[in-house]
Amino acid sequence: MIDNRHAAIGLLAIHHIGCKSRGEELAYSASALNLLDDGLRDTLVRFFTAHFREPEYFRFTWAGDEVVLNPLYNFVSNVFDDPTCLHEQSVHIARRLYDAGDHPNIKEGDLLVAYITGLLREGEAVDAIGIIKVENRETFLRTTQDGHTFDLAMESGIATTKVDKACLVLNSGRDDGYMVLNIDHSNRNREALYWRDEFLHLTPRNDNYQQTKNYIQVTKEFIKERMPAEFETDKGSEAAIMGRSFEYFKNNEKFDAQEYEVKVFKDNKVVEAFQDFRQDYEGYRSVTLADEFDISEPAVRKQSRVFRSVIKLDKNFHIYVHGDKNRIFKGTDDDGRKYYMLYYDEEA
Repeated sequence: MIDNRHAAIGLLAIHHIGCKSRGEELAYSASALNLLDDGLRDTLVRFFTAHFREPEYFRFTWAGDEVVLNPLYNFVSNVFDDPTCLHEQSVHIARRLYDAGDHPNIKEGDLLVAYITGLLREGEAVDAIGIIKVENRETFLRTTQDGHTFDLAMESGIATTKVDKACLVLNSGRDDGYMVLNIDHSNRNREALYWRDEFLHLTPRNDNYQQTKNYIQVTKEFIKERMPAEFETDKGSEAAIMGRSFEYFKNNEKFDAQEYEVKVFKDNKVVEAFQDFRQDYEGYRSVTLADEFDISEPAVRKQSRVFRSVIKLDKNFHIYVHGDKNRIFKGTDDDGRKYYMLYYDEEA
């Protein structure tokens, strides 16, 4: 997705972000860091770029889709226009993050802002701005040797193998809010959403990845929320439909809505119900689902867990259903006990 083999860190600024609502301080650095060590620069390149493993792109936005009113959009635009102003703009970024994190449960941490050159996206060179907030430090053991004498000390520092909150802004698609990759490994409580919603103001880009992801999600929600009420489906039927959906996305390169609906839902009444549900989904999710697009294989892979159908029977059994409704039957015996009957060719 992002090739960082020839990338380099141009400039780097670090600030400390306290929790505003707890009265903690915002501490700015005096200047950007002068990175002289080649090993350190290479490590930082990986730290800022290697954690974005899926091509799920976002874009900066604002109320009324007036992206030019988004402070972060303007800060990064200034740096792309003149990389030497990175430290100056990183101070504004730090202040913006400090003000956005106005909740007592938000952790303090270090903010790192870097200008990165020489990245490749789909074979094309692109510069980027990396923004990382480090909220959790780890304990490391450091050994020292003096002849035959060894010593052991404990240190606290930043683990470069993982990040808490990070975004990578590519200098591409500027008029449409840039192409932004985002990570937030916080919990999903409301106060944790400040990074994407209050600080960055990101929304997903309407590309093939998002189209594929949205169609998988709308199919799942339709099967679970609408079908049981309108068509009295059971878990076996629902699993069969999800199985056909998975086969369509796995075996086709291009998506066609009419073809998809016929192959997956088969019954005309179910297709009509899905089309109505799709319109409702577009409304409350504020998305537009296209009738045709190129299927994104990474999105299918990422959403693969959606296709897993599990029938939970009391606390005794879980049945994982991958498809073929004709091999599973549901019934009730003479004593009123419910059962499932399964047919298979061989035991793994």
